[in-house]
Amino acid sequence: MTRTALITAGTTGLGFAVAEKLLSDGFDIAITGHNPGNIAMAVERLEAVAAGHRVFGIVSDLTDPRDTEGLFVEALAALKWIDCLVVNSGHMAYGTVEDLADDQWYQAIEMLLMSAVRLSRHALPHMRERGRGDIVFITAAGAREPSAHLVLSSALRAAIANMAKTLSQSAARDNIRVNVVAPGYFDTGRVSARVDALASERGISRTEAMRLVAGDIPLGRAGAAQEIGELVGFICSRKAEFLNGTTIVIDGGRSSSII
Repeated sequence: MTRTALITAGTTGLGFAVAEKLLSDGFDIAITGHNPGNIAMAVERLEAVAAGHRVFGIVSDLTDPRDTEGLFVEALAALKWIDCLVVNSGHMAYGTVEDLADDQWYQAIEMLLMSAVRLSRHALPHMRERGRGDIVFITAAGAREPSAHLVLSSALRAAIANMAKTLSQSAARDNIRVNVVAPGYFDTGRVSARVDALASERGISRTEAMRLVAGDIPLGRAGAAQEIGELVGFICSRKAEFLNGTTIVIDGGRSSSII
């Protein structure tokens, strides 16, 4: 029986890389995003490599509780069942506790934390009925070692990791595994734009610019989005059936924590 996956924020960057990998592993997939044009382009690109597997795009705003419920219902209607839920979300605003206004906190709570809570709430009864399931939250390495200027991301993604650990213990009895992937610097979004800008400003190659941006990463580079795809693909595979309740930091060795 074909396995299926729902991947939120799957039109670009890390989410798109996860979608590509799961497709290549034989999944039918549904991806979500808030921009219809981006969804259409992403679906077209994915269908080009789908090898007969199905790809669906769903327009959704993760900050809207009704949209979150609606996207799960729509994904179920398209896929018939959901074996793997990958909860991914966009970038948060830079700022410290002093910089950020209440409305920025409330928006971030809805986008990051509550979308994870709501999607889990919708997925669990379905996965219990199926007798199995995987939930993977993509957070950030800052959840373990926070940055002062990324307080929204660090604080709320730490909350997701905490929630995921609790969920992994209660859901395991129903053969549902819950894990967290916490990326460091990856060559997507803001990091990619910063590398490109630095290369242009200084008249250097992109590789040289990457070394400068990646400064304190022992491997000397940012990660490639496909490396996140490979990790999530492994977590959702039959090869990782004893992996549960774990937060995996993938940051090229940048963090100093040993646990």
